[in-house]
Amino acid sequence: MDTVKVRIQGNATVVTIPKSFNVKPGTEYYFAKGKDGTLILTPTKKVPATIEELFKDYTLHVQLDERTQVDGTVYIE
Repeated sequence: MDTVKVRIQGNATVVTIPKSFNVKPGTEYYFAKGKDGTLILTPTKKVPATIEELFKDYTLHVQLDERTQVDGTVYIE
């Protein structure tokens, strides 16, 4: 179990999260304090672990015109 110290930075109280936790910068969290003083951080949304997971619901739509061949080559006159 890692130990960290709480510090003041400007008007904020800061707890540094160790790099070994692999928390991605920019991730938003819900923050709660338990009755026993436990601090609980829960991601507001699941961060995709893989590129496949990130794009699993993505559908590519390509509109071709008469100058575009099936292989994607565009002929310009």
